[in-house]
Amino acid sequence: MKKILAVVLTVAVCAYGADTEEAKKLFRKYGCDGCHSDYGVVAGPPFYAVKEKYLKQFNGDEKALKDYLYQTIRKGSSGKWFKFLDMKMPSHPQIKEEEMKVIVDYIASLKPPEKKKKGQ
Repeated sequence: MKKILAVVLTVAVCAYGADTEEAKKLFRKYGCDGCHSDYGVVAGPPFYAVKEKYLKQFNGDEKALKDYLYQTIRKGSSGKWFKFLDMKMPSHPQIKEEEMKVIVDYIASLKPPEKKKKGQ
């Protein structure tokens, strides 16, 4: 039983890592990383801030969040962040459905950033 549990946990950890790496590859492939990062501001909002803002807007409904992320990535958006810059996010109709799922699931899965301890 312990061996089975160990195998299941190993597979789960590897799968998570693989999804993370796949998402990062897709961010590079489609240019997402030119404007976004997981936690820091580049030219657009960090993915974690997007997740938190809209998850709160949808009262914690993760399905609504994922649907929103999907539509925003697919169709693009404007005027939702940094209004003084009027930044526009282009539409991405070329992203395949299976790639979109990886991207959306990754953004929705982001955990809060680790807080640095004083002196670090």
